[in-house]
Amino acid sequence: MDEQDIFSIELGGLFPDRVNPLRLSGTAGEILERIANEWGLEDDDSLELERLLDGVYPSTRAIKAHHMLEDQLGKSGAFASPDMLLFAMVQEGLATHMTEEEFEHFLDDEDADEYEEARGTIDDEWADGVWER
Repeated sequence: MDEQDIFSIELGGLFPDRVNPLRLSGTAGEILERIANEWGLEDDDSLELERLLDGVYPSTRAIKAHHMLEDQLGKSGAFASPDMLLFAMVQEGLATHMTEEEFEHFLDDEDADEYEEARGTIDDEWADGVWER
């Protein structure tokens, strides 16, 4: 399997109404999956889209997000891979690469989110690092 590029981008231009810009890190396919999630896209059972799943896209909704972003750029069908699409999004100002400092802050936020999520699964028995009796 080919290694895939890891992107660390901020999508302020894609989501201008957000108070904090959406910051994502991962492969282009993973980023498209997160964009699809933000847009509320659903998986599609069409054979046409399922044939495009080749390990680069995690789901058919990521493929739908790819097509929608191409349309938004006014270049339908112009980008053969998610990597090429993300590079075009940076060129067009819909995304920017995160600086090293922004990426470190992003990692801190991700770790905090994972911690809070894990803490939430423990339920009410755990409060502020102390087991309740």
